[in-house]
Amino acid sequence: MRIRGRAVFSILLTLAMPCAATWAQVSIPKAHGTSLAGTAVMLPDALKGKVGVLVLGFSHASQEQVANWGRLITADYGQASGLAYFEIPMLGGAPKMVRGMIIKGMGSSVPAAERPHFIPLTEDDKPWRAVAHYDKANDAYVLLVDGEGVVLWQTQGDPTDAAYFAFKKKLDGFLAAGGAH
Repeated sequence: MRIRGRAVFSILLTLAMPCAATWAQVSIPKAHGTSLAGTAVMLPDALKGKVGVLVLGFSHASQEQVANWGRLITADYGQASGLAYFEIPMLGGAPKMVRGMIIKGMGSSVPAAERPHFIPLTEDDKPWRAVAHYDKANDAYVLLVDGEGVVLWQTQGDPTDAAYFAFKKKLDGFLAAGGAH
């Protein structure tokens, strides 16, 4: 009887797992920004019909990691038609008086070809911190999202060989499936 009870519990737990996974889905916050190329971007609307890669930076110190992720993604996926890729510096915590200067400085330091993918956000970054599971100011946060903005996978930190391999494996799988998860 005891074994049978465990077997039934195990079966029920197995059946419930796919449901639990859908309950845990998190979506990115709605946001409006202007790319460094001057294009208005609404998230998650800009992701419709594509797999999205969002590389978030919450501090000046995270800039190098964000840029490193960006270089790798651009090199490997720059021409991928089913991909929407954005580097998103979060400036909501910066004093309002200096945000314009920060954005102007970014515009002069980001190569012209990368500017359409670079969207500084000046809104409150608390919802983004929650979605990214923010815990280290100096880290880049990489979110792989579907066309509706639902987070499918994420990582943080430097794009080490292991981290980038895991990212590529997930992204390639989602691109091959047409963005489905």
